[in-house]
Amino acid sequence: MQGDDGAGERSIQLHRAREIVAASPGAQPERDASLVQVRHGVYADSTAFENLDRDARYLARIRAVHAVRSQPIFARESALAVHGVPFGLEPDAVYTTGNLRTARRKGGVVHVPVELHPADIAVVGDLAACSLAFALADVARRRGALDAVSALDWALRRGSVTKEEVLAALDRQGKRGRARAAAVIAFSDAASESVGESWSRVRVFQLGFAMPELQVWVARRSGQRYRVDMRWCVEGRRPVYGEFDGMQKYGELAHLAGKTGAQALAKEKARDDDLLFSGDPAHWVWADVQQPSRLARMLSADGVPRVRAPMRGLSRDS
Repeated sequence: MQGDDGAGERSIQLHRAREIVAASPGAQPERDASLVQVRHGVYADSTAFENLDRDARYLARIRAVHAVRSQPIFARESALAVHGVPFGLEPDAVYTTGNLRTARRKGGVVHVPVELHPADIAVVGDLAACSLAFALADVARRRGALDAVSALDWALRRGSVTKEEVLAALDRQGKRGRARAAAVIAFSDAASESVGESWSRVRVFQLGFAMPELQVWVARRSGQRYRVDMRWCVEGRRPVYGEFDGMQKYGELAHLAGKTGAQALAKEKARDDDLLFSGDPAHWVWADVQQPSRLARMLSADGVPRVRAPMRGLSRDS
């Protein structure tokens, strides 16, 4: 059986144990070091599986469930993976839904029996899943704001869905978590250009700081125009330009520009020097976003105003 690994850019071949034994009588896939068990009764080449990234590995788990279960409809983060939408940490389970009568939790699969409206079911390739709008609303009800907002931002940015469609899908779901989901949907913004920026924006809100403008073009002394991730205009002082730097930022810049890492870093330093003509650049990385107290100290030191007390989520029921 053939399956794409998420975005369809690579694929990994999955094999049922019975297919392996039929092709090679006497074979024992569970003892074959060249194979890895993706789930009970489903195997893949171990080297190929190890070379998959996190999202592709999770999609392989989804496809393995598809191989052994009768017409599953994938839900929540699993549906997002089927639609190619990035989310947070790799989920512990594969999620399914629909009126299929099966165990609610078994073998790494969590099933929630729900009678779905036909509009809330989509077919992506050979996989059935909740529609993107339904899955985004469901994740917003059930998961934390970081993951839900980053998924919504991504889908909105690509024009894959509208807020109105997600809210309509939310109305067809259970009442639990609706207020939280509505707040997350309202907060989401197509201007956010990466998961890191989305997480940063959520943290800024949760920590009680003023919300920034997103993706602002700034013309500087050199005559060049730069687009900054975030800008805070503070009365009586210079604006603060917030920049989320992914862990691989300078390596990626170098690769795209055909330069060395040092050259890319020097170019970024020159950019900051230029921005200093009119404002103060502030940079942070994943570790700062994942440890809110660190990000809070950095934003305070850079002069970003705190406008209210910190809170856990995006609504009072979070």
